[in-house]
Amino acid sequence: MTRYVTLAYGDAPGVYRQSVMLLVSIIAYAPEPYELIVTTDNPAAYVWFGTRVEIDYLDAARLAAWRGTRPFSMRQKLELARLASAGIIGIGDATVLLDADVVAVKPLDTFVARLGAGDLFMHKKEFVLSESRRTGNRKLWNELRRLPPGILEEGVRAEDAMWNSGVLALAAADRPLVDRALGLYDRLGAAGVRHFATEQLVEGIVLGRTGRLKPAEQWFTHYWGNKPGYDAEISRRLANAFIEGQSVKDAAALCRQHPIDLPAEVRPSRRAKLANWIDRRR
Repeated sequence: MTRYVTLAYGDAPGVYRQSVMLLVSIIAYAPEPYELIVTTDNPAAYVWFGTRVEIDYLDAARLAAWRGTRPFSMRQKLELARLASAGIIGIGDATVLLDADVVAVKPLDTFVARLGAGDLFMHKKEFVLSESRRTGNRKLWNELRRLPPGILEEGVRAEDAMWNSGVLALAAADRPLVDRALGLYDRLGAAGVRHFATEQLVEGIVLGRTGRLKPAEQWFTHYWGNKPGYDAEISRRLANAFIEGQSVKDAAALCRQHPIDLPAEVRPSRRAKLANWIDRRR
């Protein structure tokens, strides 16, 4: 049994549309047996799925506890990964935690088999900390190098990397790795590290040091860099599905036959960058 888990909360309608399409894509491509779990404060968004989806209700108090006293990054994702991988949420032999803005794009049989064989997955490697020349990345690398002993086990290594956590997948036997990542997150926070992607950083370091961490991008698209384009297409598809009275099974079949053919990332033009710069200074 593989459990696929996503997190969707707040007031933005787009996150619910996107998570619905994520679930449809998993149904389209996941081999049996599997389980779908949504941790959410809006269960009504998933009534279309009936009993196909398990709802893990997220209230404000629970979310606040997950975020902790230093909410500078997505600590709540680590807490959710810890509970899911421990079997406290759902059942199964492996956990695949997915951001709402992700879709499966091909059959997941090989992915699940490799997960069962011991591979760990995150969406993709973004950069090696010691090698990036971008200013913000160099600042992070130097900040980590100056940390007191004991915060990072054996200190930061030249091969440590930032990975994208749109996908985070591990077998039940690897649950202690999530505990270690959460502990590292909290130690970095106590030491004053305030990077917007600290959640990704600690997962990439802890899982990467096993030598078993692999990219999942061949099976999943994480379209954080083109949310407007994907959200417009998802809105159109879901509207058609509801108007036509499609079942979830029908929607999954259409997802296989007609995948969303859009780039995962669209870089802004020079004109758009200039307009954003002017807007920020007004």
